[in-house]
Amino acid sequence: MIKKLFVFSLVLLSVLGCTNNALKPKDFSEETIDKKYPYWQVGVSRFEIASSEKTYTTITVEEKRFILLCMAYMRLVVNTEEFVEEVYKNKDQLRSSVTDQFAASAYKIKQGELYDPDRLIEIIRTLKYDFLYRKSNSNPAGASGAVGDIRYVRYGYTTVKTGDFVQFVNANWISWSTWPGGNTIGGFASTAALLFHEHMHNIGFQHVGNNQVPYVLQLNVMQPILNRILAGDLKDKYAKQLDELTAYYYTAYKDLLTEDSVFDPNLK
Repeated sequence: MIKKLFVFSLVLLSVLGCTNNALKPKDFSEETIDKKYPYWQVGVSRFEIASSEKTYTTITVEEKRFILLCMAYMRLVVNTEEFVEEVYKNKDQLRSSVTDQFAASAYKIKQGELYDPDRLIEIIRTLKYDFLYRKSNSNPAGASGAVGDIRYVRYGYTTVKTGDFVQFVNANWISWSTWPGGNTIGGFASTAALLFHEHMHNIGFQHVGNNQVPYVLQLNVMQPILNRILAGDLKDKYAKQLDELTAYYYTAYKDLLTEDSVFDPNLK
């Protein structure tokens, strides 16, 4: 455990000192961060290994830190003006895969109908939830998110049940951070965008036939913006904000980073 804490401390120090204007603790307090980045207040409740696993399995501190970094990436993107711009650019592809209505709501949707982009942006940006992140081999697609109530119809009119977990295949999650050829930028951006896709299921979006909202938001909105922030025309514009949010997620969830999570089926 001492080794894990030492490694975490070194990583955090590198984040805090990676710019000429070093961050101070108040810069990444919850109060400060929520004021500066009011949208998409999403975090992790805990990390878990599925009890159905057949082999000795771990979620390492490094894997947890990787997920938290992706959390910082997602939050930054959702708070940018570019997020709004890209949603609007893709509005003609944002069609519902389900039919749903709620009596008191001003919004209803039929399968194949286009979502109102303003409403869609609102229900994504206002999400505030801590999710369980699970490692499990029960994912034939590699990743899945618990499907929640359709937030688009219900938000602001009734309590909305949010799908409470995202789970990924039993593998080394860190391996996703690097694409072939050593492209870490593409790896980080694609993983964070995949997380975002699964969180879209958590708030009721699905993909059926040609109606592919989670994929559109993943591949046409989140991932391209992240590529621009990490290594493109938005790098300088959002460098400080990325440092702030990274420091925040590493410190706010430091209690989850003290040791690896371990599951041994022989001890069940």
